[in-house]
Amino acid sequence: MKTNKLKNIWTLIYKMIVYNLRIIFANKFIWFLAGSVIFYIGLSVIYVFANDVSKMNDLYFVFLFSGVLLVFYPSVFGVQNDQDARTIEILFGIPNYRYKVWLVRIVLIFIITFLIMLVFTFLSSVLIVKFRFLDVTAAVMVPVLFLGVMAFMLSTVIRSGNGTAVIMIIFGMFFMILSDALSKSQWNIFLNPYELPYDVNERTWAIIMLKNRIIMVTGSVLFLLVALFNLQKREKFM
Repeated sequence: MKTNKLKNIWTLIYKMIVYNLRIIFANKFIWFLAGSVIFYIGLSVIYVFANDVSKMNDLYFVFLFSGVLLVFYPSVFGVQNDQDARTIEILFGIPNYRYKVWLVRIVLIFIITFLIMLVFTFLSSVLIVKFRFLDVTAAVMVPVLFLGVMAFMLSTVIRSGNGTAVIMIIFGMFFMILSDALSKSQWNIFLNPYELPYDVNERTWAIIMLKNRIIMVTGSVLFLLVALFNLQKREKFM
């Protein structure tokens, strides 16, 4: 009896994962995946043939923007796609659906992104310059997680994929414009842990980076909670 119950639970989990993977990989996600791969390969080829390749600070941004491309579409357009397909009506009919469906979907998005980024960093550590690819992947995933969950949260407020995309692009450009002014700030979401400023000692830089990561992880958790709370307001989406 207990064996059958466990088997049913695992079958349910398996079907839920497969179902959500089909949704994640549907529509235009494949183009963002292809764009991420092309972006990574293109810049990696340049670094392979460059004479002054050393620098993790350059590779970090290659990995970062590759990761952002991977999470962009499912985070920004996920809610709108459910509305367009009328599947959001079904989701509202499932008790505690926010935990059973959207939370699973968000987790899967970032697991997939992490695994793809793991491949990217591993290849770069072998072909370009030696580094600890697990550490680099973890460092890259923090801002990717922050931006992805932020986009998801905004999509539950704006309820339009295109509108959310515009806001996220403006947000990203704002921080890129201020990159020099925020180059040593713990509030900079694009802060590069492998680019130590010449006028900051290593201990101070380590403290700044730790605070930066704590801020982004905390922000990610808060954004996720806000998004899941917004998705309980049936009247906003029907």
